[in-house]
Amino acid sequence: MVLKADEPHCDILLKNGLIVDGTGLPPYRGDIALSGGKIAKIGDLGAYQADFTLDASGLVVAPGFIDLLCHNDLLWGLKEQERAVRGGVTSGLAGNCGFSVLDVQKNLLKLQKQHSLLNLGTLIGQGSVRDWFVKRNREKPASPQEMATMKLFVEGALSAGAFGLSSGLGYDPGDWCQPAELEDLASVLSRYPHAAYYTHIRNYRSNVLEAIREALQVGEKDKVPVVIQHLLFKLPSNWDQTERGLGLLEEARGRGQSVFATVYPYDFWGNEVQIPLAQFLYLPKDADRWAYYHDDDKRAEVLAGIRRRLQEYGGGDKIEITHVHAKAFKSFLGFTVKDMAQRRRISEEDAVLGLLLENAGDVKICYHGLSEEGLIKKIQYPYILFGSDSTGAIPHPRDVGAFPRLLGTYVRDKRVVRLSEAIHRLTQEPANLMGLKDRGVLKEGNWGDVVVFDPKTIRDNASAVSPWQEPTGMRMVLVNGQLVYDAKTSFSGRFPGQILRRSND
Repeated sequence: MVLKADEPHCDILLKNGLIVDGTGLPPYRGDIALSGGKIAKIGDLGAYQADFTLDASGLVVAPGFIDLLCHNDLLWGLKEQERAVRGGVTSGLAGNCGFSVLDVQKNLLKLQKQHSLLNLGTLIGQGSVRDWFVKRNREKPASPQEMATMKLFVEGALSAGAFGLSSGLGYDPGDWCQPAELEDLASVLSRYPHAAYYTHIRNYRSNVLEAIREALQVGEKDKVPVVIQHLLFKLPSNWDQTERGLGLLEEARGRGQSVFATVYPYDFWGNEVQIPLAQFLYLPKDADRWAYYHDDDKRAEVLAGIRRRLQEYGGGDKIEITHVHAKAFKSFLGFTVKDMAQRRRISEEDAVLGLLLENAGDVKICYHGLSEEGLIKKIQYPYILFGSDSTGAIPHPRDVGAFPRLLGTYVRDKRVVRLSEAIHRLTQEPANLMGLKDRGVLKEGNWGDVVVFDPKTIRDNASAVSPWQEPTGMRMVLVNGQLVYDAKTSFSGRFPGQILRRSND
């Protein structure tokens, strides 16, 4: 290419796109030029020449998404990173739910030497720290000496670049820790800008409101920002608490506390995807016991037990069949127990028992135990952010489809939230929380983390039956000004990801 001396030039030029810049302001038409890894110019750039030009007419151009809820302690394999990129993620925060690598500095330096598609940051996990330093009387409060040691260690992790402290109060050792111990450990965060307390609260099935209050209490005294990860109200008996739970967050913000929560846009959670049906219903799972159910004297008792459990779970329409052993039942994959019962013209409990007996107990299900109405209320709440809760281990469609589902199902189809608002809470809001001043907004001088997608076709395709199915509609993903994914040609072979560290600025 021969350029005239006065012709402006850039590495990549995105032309005629609908720019949703991350600020929450309305979209506008324009061009974006990227050079040297950063956004060089935004506007009408008709005079620009570029090494690569994309006509983005009819497409949305937005900042890359920031996933606040990742796992695997940053040691993601290539497959996990590719799944994230296909969903529009350009930056991820790992070390959640109380578990992380302990030596943050060593781990970040190691990752800095490796190839990465994404920008990666981490938290320090309270559970991992406590496991290391509290060796005796683990179910009792940490001693003053142990607390002092743990606080120094957390401070070292924060100085090395960790973005805060995470807790997993539904797991060992987090469930042994009293609020006073958590509050004491989290108090060190107040001395470090942009450090927050990210918590998997103590319970999502019962006493959820008390668990939310505990999380808020941990950060209240020392004015530590609090992020409640994957805010869930599990089981129909708790669905009516959604508004009250959001109200607690609103009250805390009214008192001046910085409070957020995250959600993923599904009505089922990780541990209830492809779970054995017998285990889910608390029925005997050993094969030699199935003859028990052929005993007429016991059958009525067994069916009554199944009926009670189905009622507790909200009925057979909440239970999706995801795996069967017998070929004759393959046609029921993706159907609910209610669907199956209606097709076979039997009761739901008879359908369950027949399903188990005729498949030798080898049946798995997905339990849709979250409220769709409640999910919509959370998505509409302005201080709800978004995280995939991706693990790479539990086969949940959120690993590949969380953000395309948000944009397709809840922005375009159900019109639950405006596009610019959803993008804002995927980009600028988490960037502000983490103190990433040069990411999260399409702005001249910022890093070139950019996604280009078709607002008419963006959607998730993964399901509980096929959890790794790739989404559609994501056209291109750029990380630090380099193209890493193009839907037409797949991955580019470039690994421009950077390590993210907490800043004191």
